[in-house]
Amino acid sequence: MNMKSTKTILSLLAMSALFPQSTLAMEEGVSPSSSNGMPPLQALGREDISQTVLVTAKHILTQADKEKFYAMGVETILYAGDLSYYFYLPESLIHKISADDGVATLSQVDPSKRMEKESSGVLSVLSDDESIDVHVLFLKEMDRNEIDALLRRAGIEGSIMKVTPSLRSAKIRLTIRDYKKLSHQPLVQYMVIIEKLLATESVKLPLETRNLKIAKQSDVTPLWAAPYNLNGRNMRVGIVDGGSARTSHQEFGGRVYDRTGSGEVNMHSTHVAGTIGAAGVNPKARGMAKEANLYSYSFTDDAFSDAVLNMYQRDGILFSNHSYGYSLKERLGEYDSVAATQDMTVSNNPFLNIFEAAGNDGIDSSYSEYGIIKGPANSKNILTIGALDSTSDDVAELSSTGPVRDGRIKPDLCVRGEYVTSASSESDNSYVMMSGTSMATPAAVGMGTLVAQAYKRVTGGYDIRHDTLKAVLVNTAKDVANPGPDYKAGFGLIDAKAAVDTVLTIGAKNPKVNTSVIGHNATNTYRFSLESGADFKTTIAWIDPAADPSHLETLVNNIDMVLVNTESGKEYYPYTLDKAHPAALAVQSRPNDVDNIEQIEVKNLPAGTYELRVKGTKIVTDTQEYTIASSLPIFSTSNIETLKPSKIENFVRKIFLSTF
Repeated sequence: MNMKSTKTILSLLAMSALFPQSTLAMEEGVSPSSSNGMPPLQALGREDISQTVLVTAKHILTQADKEKFYAMGVETILYAGDLSYYFYLPESLIHKISADDGVATLSQVDPSKRMEKESSGVLSVLSDDESIDVHVLFLKEMDRNEIDALLRRAGIEGSIMKVTPSLRSAKIRLTIRDYKKLSHQPLVQYMVIIEKLLATESVKLPLETRNLKIAKQSDVTPLWAAPYNLNGRNMRVGIVDGGSARTSHQEFGGRVYDRTGSGEVNMHSTHVAGTIGAAGVNPKARGMAKEANLYSYSFTDDAFSDAVLNMYQRDGILFSNHSYGYSLKERLGEYDSVAATQDMTVSNNPFLNIFEAAGNDGIDSSYSEYGIIKGPANSKNILTIGALDSTSDDVAELSSTGPVRDGRIKPDLCVRGEYVTSASSESDNSYVMMSGTSMATPAAVGMGTLVAQAYKRVTGGYDIRHDTLKAVLVNTAKDVANPGPDYKAGFGLIDAKAAVDTVLTIGAKNPKVNTSVIGHNATNTYRFSLESGADFKTTIAWIDPAADPSHLETLVNNIDMVLVNTESGKEYYPYTLDKAHPAALAVQSRPNDVDNIEQIEVKNLPAGTYELRVKGTKIVTDTQEYTIASSLPIFSTSNIETLKPSKIENFVRKIFLSTF
């Protein structure tokens, strides 16, 4: 980040001896700047004036390091990337913190870095008196009263529309002038302007004779019969959409619950609900999990993380479908504050499984070929779903593509999304055919629900963690588009049966799923032998802490995985992609320092003894949990008890600031 140097700050601190009534920075408001860009000096060293500074550490701060700073009087410590941390603290502590042996530099936060870069275009065309809606990410949890007090102290006349303390976020309506003022507030981490952002963009088609092929293409149909008998019974799925699914439709049998409060029935929502859980009265329209209970929510009430937390708190829902996104051409490939709050949501609630549509902008010639997935769908701790076409394993032309700005792979997976027959809202026995990533995503949700149902059976009723579900789905996916992962199809087409078969090995002597924990610079080793050559694929996934949206890199904790032949010393690396050449094939020549999903694949791995080495290359939290899924039974135990997986009751972990 482009910050003022610590020398400038320390020179001002030195002046405090001569000017005891001076201050380093603004007091909760906007004051005119001096000629050198620094605010005027007023009341430096006052205990009741707090400021945010950026501290670059000489090494990763351990929990003990943080506790030391907290004991000094630091109020908040939040990781900012590149070994830098936001410190919110009384100004009187700045000199003491800068003198600490573990601190390399200390600098001011540039207010412009608190605003999304795209906002400059909006600011240039709107007058200071025009109102906008803003999504604000704070450095710590703040309730409505605290935010209101902050605005009043700063002289900002804002209307607080929504507050989610656990996500450190709020939505505020205010003028452009006050938006600029808010960027100077020490407790603000990042802000994005919200306009008319949300829309469903699927394509309605005339009903034709083509059957619903999703279940066959993704090998779901065997799961409906013995010996699996998976149907989604007693599983709950939330659907956030433009309105409610038609609760009385013959395909739902009373299993759809309207939580919108408006009673307004919506075509798109009904179609989505049918793809997840239609009973199959019309065989073309049978859903993936025909006995699942479905709950309709409206994105006009709550969207993304707010909706996810609401459905958990109200209805105990762990799986959610989001077949909507930003309607404007903005934040393409960006990791914005809405994406960050989603990552925070799952990081603090690891049993939540969020599925989001990649978007349908691939068919729009005004977009680039790559890097056009918008904002929230670029979150790390969700499953972003692309669409395949109707006749082959090719990616549908309409499906939006990655990468994220730092080269991270998106979408994660894909499912057929063209010419999908499902329930219609027009009547209780009507159907419609539609296309889009909006249609692929609910199919993926339904498949994930069946995997979760199988996991419950084999573990005695436990809910599946997001990293476990992701590792299993990615490792068992069928490769499509380019060999290996790519920025159009992600890691490939979901293979539901292969995913369930992998989960069921948890109860076997040599499972194909392992969960564990790792710390900074630690290495976990998994040893196995092959008596004859075999194809080998393994995937590691972890729930990464939310990143600072103003920072280019979005990976916070970096785990590296390498497969080593202990006899020859040959090393096999995970796939990596090149964001500068997005159409290029994935390579396996170096560690992956970008994604929180890594996959090693070797065709015909020679006989021999091997070690799969997992290293915590950079773990800024004390430890990082992860899951590995393998195509071969390389583990002696699945370790499903290691992370003490929780059932639905009270699984929320209220650990926020201390984990960054």
